[in-house]
Amino acid sequence: MTKLHIGGLAAAVLALCAGAQTASAAPVVRQASGPDIASITATVDQFRNDLGTNNAGGPPAASGRRQIAWDGVPDVRSAPSFMPEGQFRGVGALFSTPGLGFEVSGDDNDDAGSPDDDPDLLDFTDININYAADFAPFSTERLFTPVGSNVTNTTFVVPGTDTRAQTNGFGVVFSDVDVAGPTKLELFAADGSSLGSFPVPVGTTPSESFSFLGVLYDAGERVALARITTGAAAPSAAPGGNDVTQGGAADIVVMDDFIFGEPQAVPAPPPVTPPAPDTQRPTVTLRGAPASIRLRALLRNGLRLRLTPNEAASFRVALVGSVRNVRIARNELPRQPHAGAGHRRAASAAPAEAAAPEEHAAQVPPAAGGPGDRRSEQHADGAPDDPRPPLS
Repeated sequence: MTKLHIGGLAAAVLALCAGAQTASAAPVVRQASGPDIASITATVDQFRNDLGTNNAGGPPAASGRRQIAWDGVPDVRSAPSFMPEGQFRGVGALFSTPGLGFEVSGDDNDDAGSPDDDPDLLDFTDININYAADFAPFSTERLFTPVGSNVTNTTFVVPGTDTRAQTNGFGVVFSDVDVAGPTKLELFAADGSSLGSFPVPVGTTPSESFSFLGVLYDAGERVALARITTGAAAPSAAPGGNDVTQGGAADIVVMDDFIFGEPQAVPAPPPVTPPAPDTQRPTVTLRGAPASIRLRALLRNGLRLRLTPNEAASFRVALVGSVRNVRIARNELPRQPHAGAGHRRAASAAPAEAAAPEEHAAQVPPAAGGPGDRRSEQHADGAPDDPRPPLS
């Protein structure tokens, strides 16, 4: 086999070309941070407009956007209870976490309409009482967080169905990002390939700050999974679960509004056409086969052949030979037995055994003839009569 080696500048050029083929267009990134709601509102609205009309809780659409503000979650499914992971299937979003589940914070009125009559706890104070001074909602009044983990996985379905879907953009409002780096948004395509990792901008005040990050793909890429990492640790009880600005060891971050493009069904993979059956027999190159070989050499040394096919193949080899000339030395012929005395005795006995039938024939009674038929007469001693007169 001939091997091609490419190095130096040529290899660098090839590597550059390969990288250029797999690179995609840069996404549109909208981000902002500030001390209050107004400081990020314009950027959030810009991202909403990038995605299109708000489809709210309507049926599946060909374009537009969906958004979740968490305020429609009933008290029975908010803190301290866990929110069902399929709570927002109607708008095309499903949630999962390596932790225990998800909480939506309480509000300050009950579902019957009388304020402050229910046991709702704002800003996740059911988890840690100190969080009342750390977090603030962007759209009143509920916030969202995973429990037992700081990772939220968002996948998409066609709204109101189980059909797997993808979107062209995804954005989140964050509350109280104090440290650069840990809080980030990672986006993945339907085949699992990464579409990028994006850090969330840090807030401008120690507590109750706002940050927004939205990523839009306008060159055909689509997001099937959005993985959100909030802060460096999950919310937990005091004192270990305090935010870094409250003397804790880690930055604690929660979320508010989710905004994403209308989920569209993931296209079915193209049908796989099986390859046409291979009707051509493989060709095989045979090396090492002699034109002739002596039998003695074959038995002593064997025969080594090399078979080289032009494609993967299995072989069944049979060795067939033909003999043109056979030369056998005299001393290789089988030895014949010697003619001894016993053989001579057998030979001399043979005539006696052959005469026995004649003797037997002579004892057969004569056939019935006339009285003058003397040829059938016998003397008592067995000698035939002689018709001639006796000699004197």
